[in-house]
Amino acid sequence: MKNNLDERQELKLLKIEHNGCWIAFWGLLIAMLIQILGNGGIKNLIGEWIVFMCLAIYLMIGCMKNGIWDRKLKPDFKTNVMISSIAASVMGIIWFFISYRNYHKLIGSIATGVFMFLAIEILCIAALMVSSKIYKSRVQKLEEIEEDSMDEN
Repeated sequence: MKNNLDERQELKLLKIEHNGCWIAFWGLLIAMLIQILGNGGIKNLIGEWIVFMCLAIYLMIGCMKNGIWDRKLKPDFKTNVMISSIAASVMGIIWFFISYRNYHKLIGSIATGVFMFLAIEILCIAALMVSSKIYKSRVQKLEEIEEDSMDEN
């Protein structure tokens, strides 16, 4: 089909789609967290979880394939620790509240929150380090391909 948009409209549409994608991503995450903290239970999250994970995997693969990490953050150890700590803190707090809501034991809830913090911190750092390595490898391959194509011209 013929594209009826000029370049300005095409860029504007891409920006709108970009914003819509991120609104859906963060909206799904917030909706799932609200359901977990409420009495909805994890069984009610299957639909949202599938859509969320499909979107997350698509974004990750698309960015890695094209050698894109982030507009502002660098794929280094310091950034990975910072991002992992934020994710681990949020999940530690959420699991503290879930445990306290279910069992009304302060010490046990604190222990649950600390355990979840440590587990998520370690898993996130590991996942981000592997992703960083894959990203750097892909960028190197893309640069080699670009150099080869420039040499041929």
